[in-house]
Amino acid sequence: MIKKGLKRIIEPTEPTGSQQSLVTVQKVHVRGVEKFCVQSRISGRRKREFFDTPLGARIHKEAILDRLGRHGTSAFDAAPSVTVANGWKEYVAVRMPKLKEGNHTRLLNWWWDHFVAAYGTRPLAEIRALHIEAFLSKGGARGGWSGTTANQGFNYLRLVFNWLVRYEFIEKNPVLKIDVPQCTAEHHLLPLADVKKLLALTVENDRLRAWLVLGLFGGMRMSEVERCKPEHIEETEIFVPKRKTTDLVDRPRFVPILPALTRHLPKKWDCLEEDHIKRGRTKIVNAMGWQEWPQNCLRHTSASMHLACWQNDAKTAYFLGHSSSRMVRERYARAVRQAEAKKFWGL
Repeated sequence: MIKKGLKRIIEPTEPTGSQQSLVTVQKVHVRGVEKFCVQSRISGRRKREFFDTPLGARIHKEAILDRLGRHGTSAFDAAPSVTVANGWKEYVAVRMPKLKEGNHTRLLNWWWDHFVAAYGTRPLAEIRALHIEAFLSKGGARGGWSGTTANQGFNYLRLVFNWLVRYEFIEKNPVLKIDVPQCTAEHHLLPLADVKKLLALTVENDRLRAWLVLGLFGGMRMSEVERCKPEHIEETEIFVPKRKTTDLVDRPRFVPILPALTRHLPKKWDCLEEDHIKRGRTKIVNAMGWQEWPQNCLRHTSASMHLACWQNDAKTAYFLGHSSSRMVRERYARAVRQAEAKKFWGL
């Protein structure tokens, strides 16, 4: 019994359940694939790491427990934060050598060069969602990127920040806190007046003219156009070589040559890859009065005009290189009058 006037002495207690360190291994399914998850809770910080085999998960769990036993929870305290510039250097040193050279790595470098220029000296741990939003909305020195471009930047920032989280440079990815920028949907189907204007703007540039009409009158994907060379043009078809690095099945693609393509396609042209096209395309965008080049507009216009003119799903599917006509009806069918489509193919 405690006498009045005396303060009760409170003895120190053991750590509560939420403060105790805990490391467990559980079998989980990630997108339908069986994985083994090592879940840890140390100093109130929770973390999950996934492994393909139970052995890998068990070894990782034992390493965490051994580290706890030797050095205690202080061994898991957050390391001094590195800057944005140094975090990008780590990614370049570790991850870049494993990536194939091409448009993907070029865009990755382009976006992160701009992001480092804006926030390179700031510690990674201080980057917040508001910084990401400000960067994507202001558009660096260009005065603002529109939806499609901002969406691309969002994806490349998220990719690297995910890697930085995985390798414990930061705890959370700030990119995941903002809304995904919406791609611009306008101009995906070009009206006949715009098609005529585009043809007029490229009449003196064989490279841009080939790039334009292969997509517009050939229905080719931009990745296929980039690989197309004059020697691939045959009498009635265009042979499109497969991508050696990504195509799992050696399935050649043959594009039927329609009269409109024959009339407008130059006999010779230089490389049609993105790096050689983008400056000329920017001039076209400015001349058309657009904010940006409408993504996939050439192939979408070609598909819609083809279907409206001949009104044959199977024929359009073959023209586009699809294995069935279902994709044509669901993705490419547009409200185009047959009369307008006939004028398009008669240009």
